[in-house]
Amino acid sequence: MFSTIRLNKFMKRFFFYLSILLLSCSNIFASTVDSVKIEKIKIDFSGFFRGDYWYDSRQVVDAVDGILLLYPKKPELDANGADIQAAPNINALAMASRIRTNITMPSLFKAKSIIILEGDFTGINNISGTNSLVSIRLRHAYTKLQWEKSSLLFGLTWHPMFVTDVFPSVISLNTGAPFQSFNRSPQLTFKQKLTEGLSLSLSLVYQSDSRSLGPNDASTTYLRNGLKPNLNANLQLTSGSFTIGGSFDYKTLRPRLFTTSIKTPTLKYVTNERINSYSSMLYIKYQTTKLAVRVKGILGQNLYEHLLLGGYAISSLDSLTGKETYTPTNHLFMFGNITYGEKYQLGLFFGYAKNLGTTDNFIKDKYYSRGMDIDYMYRFSPSFSYIKDKFQISTEFEYTAVAYGIIDNNNKGKVSNSKITGNGRLLIVVQYNF
Repeated sequence: MFSTIRLNKFMKRFFFYLSILLLSCSNIFASTVDSVKIEKIKIDFSGFFRGDYWYDSRQVVDAVDGILLLYPKKPELDANGADIQAAPNINALAMASRIRTNITMPSLFKAKSIIILEGDFTGINNISGTNSLVSIRLRHAYTKLQWEKSSLLFGLTWHPMFVTDVFPSVISLNTGAPFQSFNRSPQLTFKQKLTEGLSLSLSLVYQSDSRSLGPNDASTTYLRNGLKPNLNANLQLTSGSFTIGGSFDYKTLRPRLFTTSIKTPTLKYVTNERINSYSSMLYIKYQTTKLAVRVKGILGQNLYEHLLLGGYAISSLDSLTGKETYTPTNHLFMFGNITYGEKYQLGLFFGYAKNLGTTDNFIKDKYYSRGMDIDYMYRFSPSFSYIKDKFQISTEFEYTAVAYGIIDNNNKGKVSNSKITGNGRLLIVVQYNF
């Protein structure tokens, strides 16, 4: 874990280098503001229709009416000892269909300028009643300025920990979650080419749909009240068929503005207590015309907003003022993914996640986290796709196993006596691109 001294040094260096990079951009803007060329705006539309059809062998933890599968639910026994959650289910949806607008703007400050707007139809889920509506969800909305050796992006897009160059190619909409980050966030990202094939990216990230968990459920307010954006630095090397990279991520949350006295509930006390979290990541990709191999590992704290396991817990509680202190969860996430072929494409995905406990002991049942009682879990999913021009039909069998157990809050949240619960999903997807 990082000490407060190391954090302060990192923060100072991060903002120092970011300031230099942004100052360089401002100099470019100032010197070229009169040289903007008026060019014709070009608008391109793309997207796809997608139909998902699936069968689950038991009830699962999911999102978007089940189209985004995470893992099987914990067994729940009835009076006769039968597992209530062992009931299978089926569904079919076309909500993942997508529309994308790519707008090429006039050159700005000697940079190529584009605007990206993209949405799908998964904005509302789990709706009942005759007046149900499905709304368009904004997936991406950003502007990017591209110079010869640098770029500046501001808007909503994938979190830097997703890594658009190295994410698993699977059929399921979960894109490898919860073994891989699934998070789109508002951000400011500056990327600089250092040498041939080597680049450094610095990002200031906020939250919108992907939110941290806290006393008032999932919300963006915890990061906003922390007064610091989520900071991310990424270094990536591309050489021939190989892409190799790593990153460091830091965020701070302020879960509460005030606490309430346990003995006298009418008394309130301002609290500035925060929870700091750190994550690191390594990844590699090898790609040829037909073969792609991707491997990625994350050692992370409090990554709830990435659709990963984890969060934080209350490590101490003052009985007089109700003041809380917090401790983050620690998890290891890994995946490996291989795809081969063009017209006929075979794929294989394997993911593994391990609960490493919390940094400190905490108060029993006092935590804000996903999968706190999960010791480890893994996924194995082979797939096959037939691709002809812009038409694709795919099938995938996704087996996800979770080891549920007992949380020991006096042993830093380690999970013991775990037992495996598994779900098999058979998925068929029909997709037509345009």
